[in-house]
Amino acid sequence: MTDFELIRSKRRSLELRVLEDGTVQVRAPQRAPLRMVQTFVDSRRQWIAEQQQRQASRPRQRWQDGEVLAWRGESLKMDVCEGRTRVVVSGPYLSIRVPQPDDEITVRTAVEGWMRRQAKPVFEDSIQRQFGWFEQQGFQRPTLRIKKMRTRWGSLSARGYINLNMALLHYPPQALDYVVMHELCHLKHMDHGPGFHALMDARMPDWRQRKDLLEQPLFQP
Repeated sequence: MTDFELIRSKRRSLELRVLEDGTVQVRAPQRAPLRMVQTFVDSRRQWIAEQQQRQASRPRQRWQDGEVLAWRGESLKMDVCEGRTRVVVSGPYLSIRVPQPDDEITVRTAVEGWMRRQAKPVFEDSIQRQFGWFEQQGFQRPTLRIKKMRTRWGSLSARGYINLNMALLHYPPQALDYVVMHELCHLKHMDHGPGFHALMDARMPDWRQRKDLLEQPLFQP
């Protein structure tokens, strides 16, 4: 039997996640029998093992002077010094000034705050460039929400939001455009059936190659 953390909520289906530390998490309907949940987990044992191995092999980001940060498919070397909080790109360096340069949490907080500020115009640009066809079909442009997500690169809500993972900033722009196109195609097809894939093929013929970019283990916070 596979150990797992069970979270019950007002949902209709079972969802399985493998967290960064290898913990197996299951989200289940309030009244789903425990035996059914356990059977569901056991049926996905091989997938769980693969995900746990993948998580364990991913490099962990260090937030220290001299460490490298993956940024839009390139590498920036962290230049961390004491000073008033400020983060800027300077050539091949990410210049980071914080009151406590030896505290990784302080450095990480400063960098992630800077990343969030960079994300909005970058993500909005990708949406704007790719939304034209969908606008012509009569769809309303979804509202951007930037999130830190553990298991998804993006999602589209029925309430009109497109949620994008801030970690996409570590990957090449082509990967971001793929995720945006994926979510925009859900405006027409909410599932991942033949219609969805046909639309992806039509709107972005090389989407499979772009998707492969996200398989690269660039970093794990």
